[in-house]
Order: sequence, then C-alpha cells, then structure tokens
Amino acid sequence: MNIINKCKKTITKTIFIIPSLIALGAVAVYPLIYAIRSSFHDWNLHRPDASRFIGINNYIRLFNDFTFTNSLTITLIYTLITVTGTMVLGFLLALLLQKPFKGVNLARALLTVPMIMTQVVIGLGFRVFIWEPDYGLVNWLLDLINISGPAWVSQIPYAFIAAAITHIWFMTPLVMIIMDASLANIPDNIQDATKIDGASYWQRIFYVIIPMLKKTIIFTILLRITIDFRMFDIIHVLTGGGPGRSTQLLSVWVYNQALRAHNLGYANSGALLMMVIIALICGTITYWGLLKGGPES
Repeated sequence: MNIINKCKKTITKTIFIIPSLIALGAVAVYPLIYAIRSSFHDWNLHRPDASRFIGINNYIRLFNDFTFTNSLTITLIYTLITVTGTMVLGFLLALLLQKPFKGVNLARALLTVPMIMTQVVIGLGFRVFIWEPDYGLVNWLLDLINISGPAWVSQIPYAFIAAAITHIWFMTPLVMIIMDASLANIPDNIQDATKIDGASYWQRIFYVIIPMLKKTIIFTILLRITIDFRMFDIIHVLTGGGPGRSTQLLSVWVYNQALRAHNLGYANSGALLMMVIIALICGTITYWGLLKGGPES
C-alpha cells in the first residue's frame, strides 16, 4: 500500500512539474541549443538559404575582431564600475535605514522607486531631463557655478560616465533591499557586545557586520555581475553604443551584429562567448569567496 501511495505521489508531482519543464525547454533550452548550433555556421539573414557549416571559424574571428575585443574591454570596465558603485551605495543606504528616524518607512519606499521603472523609461528620462546639454539638470547645476557642461551622451568620455551613473542609480535600490533585509536579521546582542568591547561604529561595520554578511554580499555581487554584464536597454536608449564605440557593450555588439549586420551565426558566437565569460567570472568569485575562503566568521 505504501508503494502504491508513493507511486501516486510521484506521478502527481511529475504531472505538476511537466508544464514547467516544457515552458523552460521552450524559452531557455531550445533557444540555447539553437544558438550553439548556429554559432558554428556562416548564417546571414539576407541569404538564409545559403547557411553553411564553418566550425569554430566564428569564434576565431571574434578574437581578431577589434569591435568585439573593444566591446569586451568596455563591458568589463563598465561592470566593475557599476557593480562596485551599486554595492557601496546600496550598503550605505541600508546602514542608514537601520537607524531609527521619523519617516524611515517612507524613505525606504521612495528609495525603491527606480526599481519599478522600466529601463527604457529610465534611459529616455535621463537622456532628456538629466544629461541633455542645453536644458538638462546636470548642466543647469554646473552653469550655476559658471562651469560649461559637456554634451554628456554624445561626447567621449562623458557618455560612458553618464551611462554608468544612470545604471548605478537604477540598480542601487536592489542592493539596498537585499542588504537592508540581511542587516535586520543580525541579532542586537552581537552589536551590543561589540559596543561593550569599545569598538567604534565603523569598526563594528568592517570587523563584525561585513564578515557576517559575507555570503549575502557575494550572492549580491554575483547577481549584479550577471545583470550588468548583459545590460542593454539603458545603453541602447541613452547612447546607442556611441559616440563611436565608447559605450558599445557586448550586448549592444550582439544586437548590432544580429539585427543590423544580419550576421546571426557570428552574433550567436559572441553571445555564447559572453555567457561563458560571465560563468567564468562568477565561478571564480564563488570559488575564492566561498569555497577557498572557508566558512563565514
């Protein structure tokens, strides 16, 4: 009887999970297999019937393509800046929200507003109202102190700076929410003990709080890397990858190759290599931060 009940439960679980597996296969697994297959072909959308197998030539071509290697370098620098900026600002905001003050819940709600906005809206809003050279907020403030502001989104290197700041503004609330929840779970008696020992506020932060949040911090860094490395919408709307190629991230490079140059096979090889790079970076951080670094304090 027990065997029959176990079989029924297994069948029931299987029935419920099959639709999810079908959906996952349709939106993730099949496109991935299709992309891998096409990356080994010379496939131009202008002549789809002329697709031919060329082996790893697309991948060899990537490393000899200045536009790709330049986009890879820009993406690495961009990701380093935005991840660092959001982690620092998000953590500091979370620390601020841990201090009781009147209106803390309202402040917490207002600080999460960027998260409910789409990236396209943010890109357009910042381009028109913040970075616009003649009437934008930044140049208006600079003009108050007699500084002539640049054309932010159409001048090197200001376009890169504008894109990074916009991205940091958009993603900082996510880090803040994660850190705020983690800080709220730290027992008060631990902090009270450090106060009795004479530790200052920042000593408690660096030597007690941060080590206790090690796993959360590493998880958040990994999450941020996977998001920032694939960032497209804000860059595409704000700068379009320009001026020149100064803000052409890998995601924009893939878009240009696939939908402007119509080299779908070549674009897929770049997209897959981007996925491998993300996996290597995240795997390295996980190994050195969690496995090699030993258990949390």
